[in-house]
Parts: sequence; C-alpha cells; structure tokens
Amino acid sequence: MLRRINAALFEAPVGARIQLVVQSQNNDGVNDARFEYASAILPRDVIMGRPGCTFDVELSTEQLESVVAFSNTAPASARYDLFEVENGVLLNLGKSVRNSGGAPLIAFAISPTAFAVPAGPIITAQPPATAGPTARRMAPKRKTARKKAARKKTARKKTRKTARKKAMRKGTSRKRK
Repeated sequence: MLRRINAALFEAPVGARIQLVVQSQNNDGVNDARFEYASAILPRDVIMGRPGCTFDVELSTEQLESVVAFSNTAPASARYDLFEVENGVLLNLGKSVRNSGGAPLIAFAISPTAFAVPAGPIITAQPPATAGPTARRMAPKRKTARKKAARKKTARKKTRKTARKKAMRKGTSRKRK
C-alpha cells in the first residue's frame, strides 16, 4: 500500500505488489493511459474496467510516470485521477492532471521501506530501573521539588500574615516608611 509523504513522494514496503488505475472525467469517453516505473514501460492492464498497471516496489527510490490521452474535443475541465487498488477498493492518491494543465503526465517517486509501516502509534516497553532504592531517594523528582517550593512560599506568606495580625493587636505596625 502506498503512503503519501508529500506531493512528489510516496512510500511502500520493498517487494509490495502495487496496482494503479486512472479514471477520466469529462473526456468524451476516452480513458487511456500508459505507465512507466523504474525506467521500464509496464504492460497495459485493465483493472476494474479502467486502464492500469501492476508492479512490485524496487529496492531503491524509483520514478513512476503515467501519460494519459485527452480527446481532441474534450473541454479544459477534463481530467484524469490516479487511484491505487487495494483489496478491490479504489483509494484516491490525490494525484491528477487536467486537460488545461500542459503535459498530460502524472509523476512521482516511490521510496521503499524495509517493512510495512503500522497505521497506529508505536508503543515500546520502558527499560527496567537499574537504580536501587537509595539512589531513588537521593534524587527528588521534578514534581516533588515543585511541591516543596510551593509549600515554602505559602509558609512564608502565612508567617508574614500572622506577624501583621499580632502587630495590629498590640497596636504597633511593622510597616516600613
């Protein structure tokens, strides 16, 4: 399965069998394409009733190109979209070409990966703690250090408030002039 990295680069596992098809829109019934991968012209296939190709991902990053044919009478809005066929389902690769866009070419690179990339996050186990109980006691955690600092600040505030209250009761104030 191809995985999009950016507009010019896709990734797939080494040796993965990839099936691609193009689908035309507003092209007066013309639906034709030729494919080239790794500097080799691929044989024409018809996959799910559309022009397509099948190839295996090479060991190095290779270029894939698809040249499409537009009808002479097709409007400027005519276009071809590129899809990957995965288990009988068309997956839009977000690559297309319009009749008004100059060269009728869809091209990008496919970079091989060593293995299939999982879709979800990768969770790894934490290494076992090697420090003994004394080492853990010696180095306080950040959270503990923050709590201690906060306790000191509140204790100072309380002491100041208590001193002010006592001074007010006695009739003397400790305000500085």
